[in-house]
Amino acid sequence: MIDFEKRLKSLKDRRQGSRERAAFESFDSASATNAILRGIDVRKQEAFEKLNETVGIKYAVGAMAAVDEKSTRVSKSEGDRVADNLIKSLKISGESVTKRLQGSVALDIHIKGHSDVDMLIIVMNPVNIELPKVNPNGYFPSSDPRNLVDIAKDVRIKSEEILPKNFPQAEVDCTGNKSIALEGGSLQRKVDIVPAIWFDSIKYQRSGLESDRGVKIYHKADHRLLLNYPFTHIKLINERDDIYSGNLKCVIRLLKNMIADMPEYKKKVVKHLSSYDLAAIAYHMGTELNVPTYMRLALVEKTRAHLTILDGSKAYRDSLIVPDGSRRIFDTEEKADALKILANEIADLAVAIYKEIKPWNTAYDSSVILNKSVFIL
Repeated sequence: MIDFEKRLKSLKDRRQGSRERAAFESFDSASATNAILRGIDVRKQEAFEKLNETVGIKYAVGAMAAVDEKSTRVSKSEGDRVADNLIKSLKISGESVTKRLQGSVALDIHIKGHSDVDMLIIVMNPVNIELPKVNPNGYFPSSDPRNLVDIAKDVRIKSEEILPKNFPQAEVDCTGNKSIALEGGSLQRKVDIVPAIWFDSIKYQRSGLESDRGVKIYHKADHRLLLNYPFTHIKLINERDDIYSGNLKCVIRLLKNMIADMPEYKKKVVKHLSSYDLAAIAYHMGTELNVPTYMRLALVEKTRAHLTILDGSKAYRDSLIVPDGSRRIFDTEEKADALKILANEIADLAVAIYKEIKPWNTAYDSSVILNKSVFIL
């Protein structure tokens, strides 16, 4: 049995921070303490909370909704602030780098108001060029004699030295293989700094579109570069989301919130599916995403059916590729185990909502959720 009241509280806390945190961010210490003791909640009421619907429907609709735009702007601003500060110091030390935002915040599929921000710090010159070159004379020879992996390593080492000096009050964690994490002090958000180099694919050399350009992220422990196409991923998710009136991102957020609300023993398994994997799973729902915005509750049932098919068919599951075409979604057995738990959780959600709507019915009827209209003011 799903405790939707508990889940609504968790959802609210994720999206806006706890009631206590909001009070201390809004008032001086004495006034904040007084407000907390009196049970005052200064957080604004969101649209899903105002619905004249059951708690299960409120939860599902809220779990699909984007985080407040103002909070997202703060996340992006903090990412830019840290990256710009680092870039300035790196340039002084002889490194030519630029920045790009990647990850969930870039796509607006994050589920926390105080979400982590992923900032790529990318070497501008030299770049890694996929051969054969489309235009042999399109690139000037590099004046830097170092290997590309050594250049990326040097940017990582210098960043590890610079960030604690430039942000002395923040906690700087350099143990991650792909990123350096900063948190606390003057920072309003946790920021992950990801050193990388450009990878100019043949497709990018022909198009000149950054969405076709790759990056190779430096892996600290292995001292190697890992190829990614974050901008291709962002472009494809945005395009499909636009086609289906924002419904793709609604499903991605729903999946992420469902995982966030799982007990730890389930979450430990399901976290083998990354945010990137979840976006890819939802991406392959295709035309099943085509529902009116006032019938978004149907996405719960559509997602349930999609995950059930995926879980039941290894052949279909193994055929699915991430949007940018770089690998299979289910490339480990652990991800198949994670899918099974996630599919069961979404099925439980659908049944629980159905029972709220039709409490006297015993057999689940998907048409009830598929045809339910929910109007958000």
